[in-house]
Amino acid sequence: MPERQTRAHVAVIEDDDLERGALGRVLQAGGFEPDLFESAETFIASGQHHQWLCLVVDVNLTGMSGIDLQRKLRAEGSDVPIIVITGNRAEAIRTSAEQAGCIGFLWKPFSADAILVLVKSIADPPLT
Repeated sequence: MPERQTRAHVAVIEDDDLERGALGRVLQAGGFEPDLFESAETFIASGQHHQWLCLVVDVNLTGMSGIDLQRKLRAEGSDVPIIVITGNRAEAIRTSAEQAGCIGFLWKPFSADAILVLVKSIADPPLT
C-alpha cells in the first residue's frame, strides 16, 4: 500500500480574526495545513510548538508579543523557523525580530505569494 502523504503544519499566531483566517486560507491553498492561534498564550498552551514546519507570528498580539514569543521559544531550545509579520513600519521592530532569530520578516500588507515563497523555502530549502 502506498505511503499516505501528509501536509506540513504551519502555526499562525495572529490576534486579528480576519487576518488569521486569510492567512489560513492562503496557506491551505498553498498545500500546507494551517493551525490557527489567536495569541501567543494559546499557542504555548497547546503544548505542540515543536511539531510545525514553521510559525507565522504577528508582532503586536494581545498579551505576549510575537517577538517575546520568539525569544521564549529560543530560550527553551526550540529551533522551529519563525516568520514575523507586522503592520508597524518601525525598522527597530524588524531589527528586534531578526536579532531574536526570525528567518523571514514581512510588513503588512503583503501578498499571498510573499508568504508562500517564505514557507515553501522552509519546506524545500535550496541546495547549497
